[in-house]
Amino acid sequence: MHVLFVGMVTTAPFQWFGAAPTREPLALHRRGWDACAICGGAERLGAVVPIQDLRELDAEGVAAILDAVRAHGVVVVKGQNLTRTQQVALTDALGETLVLPKSFEGQDPEPYHPAIQRVTNFWANGTWKGSTTKFGAYWHQDGQFWQAPHHHILSILHAQAMPPAGGETGFADLRAARATLSAPLLERAANASIRASVRDIADFAKGDEADLRAFPDANHPLLDTHVLDNGPLLYVGSPHMEVVGLETPEAGQALLTMLLAHATSPAFTYFHSWDVGDMLIWDNTQTLHHSFPYNNNGSARRELYRTQARLRLPESLAKEELEGGQGTRMIYWQSTLNMKFGF
Repeated sequence: MHVLFVGMVTTAPFQWFGAAPTREPLALHRRGWDACAICGGAERLGAVVPIQDLRELDAEGVAAILDAVRAHGVVVVKGQNLTRTQQVALTDALGETLVLPKSFEGQDPEPYHPAIQRVTNFWANGTWKGSTTKFGAYWHQDGQFWQAPHHHILSILHAQAMPPAGGETGFADLRAARATLSAPLLERAANASIRASVRDIADFAKGDEADLRAFPDANHPLLDTHVLDNGPLLYVGSPHMEVVGLETPEAGQALLTMLLAHATSPAFTYFHSWDVGDMLIWDNTQTLHHSFPYNNNGSARRELYRTQARLRLPESLAKEELEGGQGTRMIYWQSTLNMKFGF
């Protein structure tokens, strides 16, 4: 499939905050200040990748999506209608498809598709889950419980039914948050890291003990760089993380609270208002996300399907991640696009 980068581009220039731009500019998905129920002022999140049919995606299209996600953090492909099998195939094309333990997935597996997570207010058998059902209703990154270099996770979320209003998904820009962090907070965060445990993640609270034991704790520095282009970013995980490296656990939690408040301020957030057919793809290392409420009284479905792909890193970059180095990541990424896809 040939991918054309066309369409209206934002009229005002915006900051990339350390991310190398895409080769061709992309429009940003914005409804306007008078139309958004929840509004944010993020400058680069939420680009529209103009692909007509993801079922016909070729290597050039895969490269275009991956580069757009790297540069913009969050992208949307509009007007899609993929089956569960087709979504898994798309996920396979973007990286290594992940399958989490069933007990981590809200006890609502998608029949015959273990890689699919059902993000919906109705059970697979068609019955309503109730008004209190929610998943991911706090600021967090997916995959923070994976040890490096396995935490470089893309999330792919496909909307098949939406309520008439509400139910937005919010995103916060961790590159922008790092670029604008004050000198005292930079100095404070430079000595600290998060320790992520699956036992501390709210959505995994009902995980089976055997599944929980399979995931050892993972440590990530609060001040990190992107594995593909070496751009600086914050890595904060979620409010449930333990922060190590400071004087006391309480001091670490206080720092994490400040960093989360900074990263999720209006200047760095984008709230995606869904249309049926949207396919949202985001990079968890450089964004936080958060589901927002809607009138869940059982009269309307909010039906989305999520898959996750781990970025396929060359052996040299994976080894570098394990050793804590930075190297020449952007040079590698650009040369790969040039050699393989003629970008």
